[in-house]
Amino acid sequence: MADSNSKLARPIIEAAVRLFKKNGFANVSVNDICAEAGIARSTFYRVFSGKKEIISTVLEDARSIHNATVGDLLDAENDFERMWALCDRNLAIALDFGPELTGALFSMELSEPIGIVDILHGMDPWLIKLTRNAQKAGIILNPEAPEVLAPLVTDLMYQVTYDWCRCKGGFSLRQKARNWAEVAFYVAPEYRWGMEKAIQ
Repeated sequence: MADSNSKLARPIIEAAVRLFKKNGFANVSVNDICAEAGIARSTFYRVFSGKKEIISTVLEDARSIHNATVGDLLDAENDFERMWALCDRNLAIALDFGPELTGALFSMELSEPIGIVDILHGMDPWLIKLTRNAQKAGIILNPEAPEVLAPLVTDLMYQVTYDWCRCKGGFSLRQKARNWAEVAFYVAPEYRWGMEKAIQ
């Protein structure tokens, strides 16, 4: 496993992600990454075993992003908005990567699990508590048990992101994900988004 804190790892990761976004994961070679980062192949292989390890490191970094959600959670108006702040962190990563690279991650997850689903469902304990609170407050009107409802919505977020990749980013990921969440949770009308918030 790479030391993502090493001085060499960060420039290699940044170069690789730039190329993955531009050309697609499958169309980028280790030689391409080395040229973009200005390093020799031997240097690359001192830090990473291959392209997949770069992706694994990026996903580990994504896990740590959840620790940066505290400010958003504290600023949210209610527990449904706190749930949305958690979900939106994952959507922000997909939007940053773009549909091409995010789609490559989905392909990798299908052939050899790399932890995407684990990252998403790692939030379930928080989402379950927030769902329960939002039900009690009359924001979420779906009476289903929070232990069932929250993981279901996590899976819906995964599905809408997959669909966004399949459509090559042809719709607002945030707006569609929010709409699906509002329908699945049966959010009270006064807490739903209007079209003016459909900004990527």
